Amino acid sequence: MQRIILLCIIMSLLAWASPVTAQSAAPICFPDVPLIDNCLHPSFTAYWRDNGGLPVFGYPIGPLEQFVGDEGRTLTVQWTERNRLELHPTNPPAYRIQIGRMGAEALARVGRDPFADPPDPGPQPGCLWFPETGHNVCDQEPGNGFRTYWQNNGLRIPGLSRYAQSLVLFGYPLTAPQMERNANGDLVLTQWFERARFEWHPQNPARSRVLLGLLGRELHTSPQPLPDLRNGRSVFGVEINRGTVAATATQLAELGADWVRYNGIRWDEVEPSRGVRNWAALQDVETELRLISASGAVPMVIVRGTPTWAQAQPDKSCGPIQAEALPDFAAFLRELVTRYSQPPYNVKFWELGNEPDAPFQLVGGDAPFGCWGDESNSDNYGGAAYAEMLKVAYPAIKAADPQAQVIFGGLLLACSPDHAVRTNEPCHAGRFFEGVLRAGGGDYFDILAYHAYAYFAVHRDPDREHPSWAEGGGATLGKLAYLRSVLATYGYAKPVIMNEGALLCYRSSPNCRPNGFEEAKADAVARLYARTLAADLLMSHWYTLNGPGWQEGGLLDNRQQPQAAFGAFRFLRQQLGAARYVRAVDDDGLEGYRFRTPGGDVIVVWSSDGKERTFVLPAQPRAIYDATGQELPITDSLIITIAPRIIRLAESSP
Repeated sequence: MQRIILLCIIMSLLAWASPVTAQSAAPICFPDVPLIDNCLHPSFTAYWRDNGGLPVFGYPIGPLEQFVGDEGRTLTVQWTERNRLELHPTNPPAYRIQIGRMGAEALARVGRDPFADPPDPGPQPGCLWFPETGHNVCDQEPGNGFRTYWQNNGLRIPGLSRYAQSLVLFGYPLTAPQMERNANGDLVLTQWFERARFEWHPQNPARSRVLLGLLGRELHTSPQPLPDLRNGRSVFGVEINRGTVAATATQLAELGADWVRYNGIRWDEVEPSRGVRNWAALQDVETELRLISASGAVPMVIVRGTPTWAQAQPDKSCGPIQAEALPDFAAFLRELVTRYSQPPYNVKFWELGNEPDAPFQLVGGDAPFGCWGDESNSDNYGGAAYAEMLKVAYPAIKAADPQAQVIFGGLLLACSPDHAVRTNEPCHAGRFFEGVLRAGGGDYFDILAYHAYAYFAVHRDPDREHPSWAEGGGATLGKLAYLRSVLATYGYAKPVIMNEGALLCYRSSPNCRPNGFEEAKADAVARLYARTLAADLLMSHWYTLNGPGWQEGGLLDNRQQPQAAFGAFRFLRQQLGAARYVRAVDDDGLEGYRFRTPGGDVIVVWSSDGKERTFVLPAQPRAIYDATGQELPITDSLIITIAPRIIRLAESSP
């Protein structure tokens, strides 16, 4: 009977789980709170904030983890002081974020069966009676106590009664109130609930006499933390095109980039005829991978190029693979990863395709990007085919190297799914990623990647003003917010990287440089990496190191000599390579972020609309720089334009 009651409790609470809301693009951090070193992950920030925040959940006390929950399922979770936030990917979209049954778990940990205690004989006057567990919840003094606290505090979920809101947060009472010693050793009146422990402290002020036990802290053991994919490295990365590594090796070492995206290895070069692999075709690739690894940077390799015999779309080597050829692709990947995961190549990051959401109908057959997208498929835009590829590729890569990380091919996201491309016509291309998840591809990649380009405009921030993404904060932040929202909707929390981004000169127009393009590109580097760090991206890659690059976006010129943007990248890497995000600059008309580094706090700030703004520094500056590292006069206030200023403070004050 007790098992039946408990099962009913669990099922009723599942039915009342809180809906997932739109996710914030940035984590929530608490840099000035002693001993709170973790930020609340963006997958949970909206839920935490919208359902009570600090009083309800407490501070985050760990990073994302893998946790084995009820029924033996492994969940992605984050622990807070009072609870555990959980992602349940198999639940319907509205019920995928839940909170742990911390009270029940704490009792079970000490071997205490709450159903072994006799239930209350029945309802008591002035108390809440819960026949499901046979216990009353009463006040300890008129108008104050466990009953009042239970009734007046709950998750504020629209459509639920106050009773149901409290039930979602606290659950049913599991015990009668009795005197117990808490974690501090104090003897206090205590009543246990499924998700909480109520304590009565009569010596406190009236509003603080009911306190919730810090069950998250008491239970948190971090048994299965997510791997540290950066392994102590910074977020700063670049792409180097195949065939240009030798010419840029010296500059790569000088730049200090931690990551190099390399495009790439082609299946059709190695296996032009089915079943016959010619690894000698990658001789130049092997030389370049050795150079990248020797520089100290981590190589991240794109795999692309469908052989003619395996193409689902004729004459489209950039496109999808025939279903019957997928086992051949898996066999190729197993051998590829086995060959190049070891020294001297050391490839641990494998990206499957490049901009796969580009449609094959609009892309040349041998394009270096795409083209799994399908304009004729308004349902998933070709995402289902990419998902089927992931389902065979991921196990093959992991079998060859369990430490390998599989990257979802960097998404172009040329338009926002939330806005029409033309009058009354939705953006089908933006649904490619959601199509992959709907088709079951979410379990078959480790890292999600996307691209964020902008075209030069004089005295403007074209990233923020991107036509399709301006309402979401721009190309970098708007696309990120969308992708994190989709991940959360389908029950996933995965690291995200922006692995192609740059300020471009539209079609390499000769009008760019005379109007300040190279200086603007250096400023764009500072804005990009400040946003990257604040938004908790795993890493960010400038496209490209080699120059002049696509539409003049390179950090080097056509002689492979440094441009101003090269200096900006190197300087930002020196200043922020070990930085931790603290908070945003909230002055009107300004965009900026404050970071904590071993050498003191650093602020990167600029005008959000191009107009001149005055910024009063919050603390005494030690030094002030432009984007390239040129030192500027020290003052207590600055006139800020679209050109970022990097301010190193004399102390790490609030």
